[in-house]
Amino acid sequence: MTRDLPSSSKYDRQERLALWDQHIIEKSTILIAGVGGTGSELAKNLALLGIGSLILVDDDTVEFSNLNRQMLFREEDVGQKKAKIAKKRIKEQFNPDIMIKEYADKLQNIPQKIFQEVDIIAGCVDNFLARQYLNAMAIELKIPLIDSATDGYFGQIQYIKTSKTACLACETPPPPDETRVLTAPCTLVGVPRVREHCAWKALYEFNAKYEREPVETSPEDIVELTKLANTCAKKHNFGDFKKKELLQLILFHVPSLITVNAVTSGIQSQEIVKALFLEKKEFLKETVTLNNLIEAHRFRIPHFTVYSALTGTLNTFDLVPDPNCLVCGQSNTVKHVERTITVDRELLFKSVIDIIRQEYKKEYIGFRGNFLLPEDESVQKIISDGDRITLSSIADDEEIRLEIKFRD
Repeated sequence: MTRDLPSSSKYDRQERLALWDQHIIEKSTILIAGVGGTGSELAKNLALLGIGSLILVDDDTVEFSNLNRQMLFREEDVGQKKAKIAKKRIKEQFNPDIMIKEYADKLQNIPQKIFQEVDIIAGCVDNFLARQYLNAMAIELKIPLIDSATDGYFGQIQYIKTSKTACLACETPPPPDETRVLTAPCTLVGVPRVREHCAWKALYEFNAKYEREPVETSPEDIVELTKLANTCAKKHNFGDFKKKELLQLILFHVPSLITVNAVTSGIQSQEIVKALFLEKKEFLKETVTLNNLIEAHRFRIPHFTVYSALTGTLNTFDLVPDPNCLVCGQSNTVKHVERTITVDRELLFKSVIDIIRQEYKKEYIGFRGNFLLPEDESVQKIISDGDRITLSSIADDEEIRLEIKFRD
């Protein structure tokens, strides 16, 4: 009597699955924005699946209150950068064979060419402006974005694909009441549907006005933020915000439960795998089978998934793209024009901007999520080959997307 010999592959159990192709997993690169509650779980899951390469982006540091739900960190890590520690722990504990790059910096400071290296962007940020930046980047580069968020007993996952689904800036129909506050960060433009949307718009206006995010410990910042939120709330017949309430809503002291993080990141991990198979299905050995399952609606990625720990239910929705969306809309009035400018790599950022202003005569210059550019030393240091700058003017409906190339 013969027995099957033990497999030499540590991925043997998943390789036995129908449709599974480990080579697609091993040849893929995922960028994870945020390695906190859901992001650290997601990074662990993808590492154990055998993903070829991870890019971890997080400028935050480990806090003591993170330790009950962010399993990559220990007490001795408090005060250190999350991205750096996450890379170390994944390599040590979960998979030493995968490639990992870490960036302990803001998303807006990551060169665009880094995003161009990835197959899927995974959003795990608790920051409204960072989430909108990821959304715009994914739409422009035509890279699928699978975004997640948690709030207490609720989790959500949204799938964004250029020209196929609604994006985070689309005016989509209101979700069920129990998830309305959770989905508020997705609203950027249009009339606020619920009171909480005014708080998010206030944060966006604050950033556009001061070119930075408000500081929680600054009384002046909180007064200004409250004023902006209440101006919007009054205009749309909502009640005023108290300072404490505003802090909890938009400065990210969101209630968190480790079990909800685990479920949400688990779903997000699976949707990422499915998205990889869909993006690279021409390399699958069982492409015909996959196509048949897709046609029978037995293989699909819902646009929007909501998990409720209170009821133990998962609800999925397909969201209709807004044709007039300012980010992904196909019929909005803005005409996008692609241009390239070649400059010497040693030029200071201010010099590059001066050249652009002279050549294009546009009032508004945007760079990595900023609408107006601070010409300070920190910005001068982060300009990179392949970066994109947007130029616009109130005099016309033409937006120029300018790619920077360095001379050899």
